[in-house]
Amino acid sequence: MRKHEGERWKIDKRIPLAVIITLLVQVAGTLIWATQLDARVNHIEQQSTGTYSLNERFGRLEERLDNVKHDTDALKRLLAQLTERLIRQ
Repeated sequence: MRKHEGERWKIDKRIPLAVIITLLVQVAGTLIWATQLDARVNHIEQQSTGTYSLNERFGRLEERLDNVKHDTDALKRLLAQLTERLIRQ
């Protein structure tokens, strides 16, 4: 195939229907995949936020429990002192 002097290379501008359909299916698949990925990321973020608040709650409960133990120990000491005074009288 020799190119004659006046001829130029031509690019066929027609695109087969199969190529268009394939591209549309790939774009649709990519959109579905991206949507599912976004949903998974949102779910993981919600779980981590829920875990954080749960850990924060446990921390507060632990602090309250320590305060209750401290108060209980103080009450035990006072009760022991009162008991000793009553026994001495």
